[in-house]
Amino acid sequence: MTILLDVFEPDQIELLIRQSTPVERISLNAKGIADYFFYACDGHRIQIERKQTDEVLGGMDKVEEQLRRELDNGVEETILLVEGVCEPVFGLKIATQTWRKAKGKNILVPGRTYNCSYTGYKAWQNQLDKAGVTIVETFDYTATAMTIVALFQNAQKSEHKTLRRYIKDRIYIESYNPHVLTLMGIKNGGVGEEAGKALIDRYGTAHYTLMQSLDELAETLVGEKKFGIKRAGKLLKAFGRNT
Repeated sequence: MTILLDVFEPDQIELLIRQSTPVERISLNAKGIADYFFYACDGHRIQIERKQTDEVLGGMDKVEEQLRRELDNGVEETILLVEGVCEPVFGLKIATQTWRKAKGKNILVPGRTYNCSYTGYKAWQNQLDKAGVTIVETFDYTATAMTIVALFQNAQKSEHKTLRRYIKDRIYIESYNPHVLTLMGIKNGGVGEEAGKALIDRYGTAHYTLMQSLDELAETLVGEKKFGIKRAGKLLKAFGRNT
């Protein structure tokens, strides 16, 4: 059995993994798969997305969007591996400090401080876990390589006694509707996700929606309120129609 890793993953991690497990580089990300990929002994597939702490704290929405795409690729088990350490900033409710190992020294030095609450970060991880994404945290790339090898070797065992649990269930994630995305993507159109879904639920396609009259669009129910003349006019004007 072999661990596949993406062509853009660090050479240092590959060299460490190769010491105990065969590895092969291919363009995984280009195929919509996470950074590492292998098969378990029962044939189910496992993918691991590696992110450094700074990447996650600096853009959780972006990471979540990437995970959403990877969950949609059909691979049965997804793991998010977060590399690096962080802690809450004392006295600040919405700040988290990262730490990194000093170059050539066995000491930790401060990294960046992010405008992100530590409790919010941990709550986000918990929500990912409930959605079926296993969270694994490591200290540095050496620990990352060792962890990936451990996960791979564990997946090759036919029997597991720890809580009798092997594959985590995951929730159903609704695929994005391209017509909703089209409406949301109209510059200065002012259409968010909720309004976009409501309009497409009523009219079916983005093109048909944009062909409606001002009054028709305004009558569309978004939640418990109507879309409204003002918002409808803004959308049609952004699309280039005279209202």
